[in-house]
Amino acid sequence: MKHSLLLALVVLGCSRQADIYDQHEELIPPPMPNDAGDLPSVPNLDLEEFPECATRPEGECRGVNDFPCAFIDYAEDVIEQCFQATECTADGWVSVTLGADGCLSDIGMESVDEAFVKCLRDTIAPINCPCDETTATVFLGVHNDGCRVDTGPDG
Repeated sequence: MKHSLLLALVVLGCSRQADIYDQHEELIPPPMPNDAGDLPSVPNLDLEEFPECATRPEGECRGVNDFPCAFIDYAEDVIEQCFQATECTADGWVSVTLGADGCLSDIGMESVDEAFVKCLRDTIAPINCPCDETTATVFLGVHNDGCRVDTGPDG
């Protein structure tokens, strides 16, 4: 009996348990640029074709009464919409800047995707926002080659 008890204690004392799981590699975005000036401006943005800024209608970039400028939230939504609309192929950091007049003054991108830039410009340039000069900067990812198709919980 002593030997069986001793054997059981040795087996229990020496057992190991390993939690094995598939660790997904998470991509860490590169550091955010210090300011929009760190991103190269998109060439040939061609904002002159839009009406004078003061005559443009106010866009969906208005916040609450105490904080009338909600451009950052609006721009982040537009960036996501344009990313989806252009089949998720744009990469890297993108910035959208309003001038002091409340109208689009610059788009900066590390790697220019013309369809994505056209979507941003055509959505934001026709409006005026109740904002001072401000910039929204978003990381789109790296090596994007199309939108993920969500097939449900099983995958």
